[in-house]
Amino acid sequence: MIQNYLVKTAVSGGYLLLLGNGQGWQLIPNPEVMFEVGELGRIMGLRPCEPNGYPKLIFTRRGNAKTEDEEARRRFDEGIELDLRRLGWKAHDLRFLRFWSHADVPDLICEMRHEEGDYQRRILSMRFSLYPIYQQVEESGGLPLHAGLVEHNGKGVLLAGPKSTGKSTCCRRLPRSWYPLCDEETLIIRVDQKQYLAHPLPTWSDYLSKRSEQTWSVHNHVPISSIFFLEQAGSDEVIPLGRGEAAVFINQLATQISCRYWNNLDHEDLMSRKTKLFENATELARAVPAFRLRVSLKGRFWEEMEKVLH
Repeated sequence: MIQNYLVKTAVSGGYLLLLGNGQGWQLIPNPEVMFEVGELGRIMGLRPCEPNGYPKLIFTRRGNAKTEDEEARRRFDEGIELDLRRLGWKAHDLRFLRFWSHADVPDLICEMRHEEGDYQRRILSMRFSLYPIYQQVEESGGLPLHAGLVEHNGKGVLLAGPKSTGKSTCCRRLPRSWYPLCDEETLIIRVDQKQYLAHPLPTWSDYLSKRSEQTWSVHNHVPISSIFFLEQAGSDEVIPLGRGEAAVFINQLATQISCRYWNNLDHEDLMSRKTKLFENATELARAVPAFRLRVSLKGRFWEEMEKVLH
């Protein structure tokens, strides 16, 4: 099959992304995207790996034929696409890349579309390449969330909110007894009906703006003890939230991330994704205590958080 050709031309092994519930993926680059996948592995703190039993996410890019003839390269690419479709593979187009999947094959093909030298699109391609991982996490009861993740006494505390609500600022202001793991997005994994784990995700906006070259140990995880939804205020205060209100907030913040990957879905598939995401948000709200956290500019908001943490 065509994915055998792609694996044969790919670099041996690749990188392993392993989550706390045992889900894992091999990220395997073909030569023309070896730099991009290597950079993705570096940013996410992934370990190089030898071939193993985890599903493969095979990275490639249009124009991988070894020829100077542009027309020959185009025919080569079109031939692979025809072969994929003939063998039952289906394409899902996003703005910066395209995924190929097959109902009977656990592996996926990620076809990158950025041009060499286009820094912004290269970063966005790496960010969007995580789409199938998010999707499979959602299918198993988890979700991505607009939230910073901090560790306190061995447990994970989520500082949740949309862009410009102060997640990064709050993470920087915390004293040494709190350890920030990420400040923009967190991947939440369901282990069982009562336990959830949180993995830190990169702050891609720092790379897009070239503010930082920080790396994140995405394979690290902590059990989630609580979620705090941020609000800017004149004084610091923590207010408990009911499960219904918490579920609505979680769903909103998860949708802000997941909707980036909903392009070109048919109506039935889109509604299924939205329904599943809301169900996952509801289950998370049932299992994890949630609070509204009002934060002032110079107050010690973490002391208010410590009053409700166990």
